[in-house]
Amino acid sequence: MKKTRDSFFDNAKFILIFLVVFGHIISPYRANDEWLVSIYHFIFIFHMPAFILLAGHFSANFDKKGYYVKIVTRLLIPYLLLQTIYTLFYSKLYTAADYSLQYFTPRWAMWFLLSMIAWKLLLPLFAKIKARYSIPIAFVLGIGIGFIEISERFLSLDRTFYFFPFFLIGYYLTNTDLFERLKGGAHRIYAGAFLVVLFIGIYVLLGGIDGASILYGTHTYSSILDVLGRMGIYLGSFLVTVAFFALVPKEKYIFTGIGRRSFYVYILHGFIIKWFFETSLSQAINSISGYILLILLSMVVTVITGNKYVVKAIQTPFGYMKEGLSIKNG
Repeated sequence: MKKTRDSFFDNAKFILIFLVVFGHIISPYRANDEWLVSIYHFIFIFHMPAFILLAGHFSANFDKKGYYVKIVTRLLIPYLLLQTIYTLFYSKLYTAADYSLQYFTPRWAMWFLLSMIAWKLLLPLFAKIKARYSIPIAFVLGIGIGFIEISERFLSLDRTFYFFPFFLIGYYLTNTDLFERLKGGAHRIYAGAFLVVLFIGIYVLLGGIDGASILYGTHTYSSILDVLGRMGIYLGSFLVTVAFFALVPKEKYIFTGIGRRSFYVYILHGFIIKWFFETSLSQAINSISGYILLILLSMVVTVITGNKYVVKAIQTPFGYMKEGLSIKNG
């Protein structure tokens, strides 16, 4: 008997992929407004940690037949294909620059696919170790990678090790009832209040200071304060991620299906917004009304690229991408 998908997780993925799109769209404008850069910081504290935690949560089948074959067909081949397409696209879009095919330096958002391959390969090794040892080791690696300057984002090693603790924690959460307790809604008021206070704190303390690079996992330490800062961000990201899941609805909505197709939103939205950044309309945005337009554009891009007919059109010639990064759930 076929299992029914859990709308809670698809709802979470829809919200998160929308935030991915929105975060990318507002990125060039964040320095123009204190509120905008505060929103940007707030989004980047948790949206990728939460997404990666979900990916780990639904990666418990590493001991099943075909696990490594699927890594190749659903991640490696799509990465190689998309890296090639994005390089050609950039060559046409940015004619003043010279873009060569590089497969060890991911283009823009393609780092996630490359890191996902690494997380999937690391998981069987770390899963052999008890959680009380493997999770601290993952955090040590995530903190330690900050001492090494990764040239040209080689193989996305910095982000891979920085975010790996969230992937590993997500895997271990399969043995807990955390998500079931969060679905109950009993913690929503506290979670909502915590997030509001956090956002106010970000706005008051940071204001227009752009410190988002620290949240990318690509920051190389320059002092011991940077090390302590990464530790603090790890703790904060985990707390905000839990608070986020406490607010996710469990009922099925009109947007739930888009969450199921989040992989396609991820791989397609870059073509649209990179083109948008080169238009005169994009360059004229510098006011509240313009920022509202960015919100609407983010929603439109998310809905279009996650549309089932668009997804089907892409799946038809590339059958091996049918599953892709669409994190499966029961």
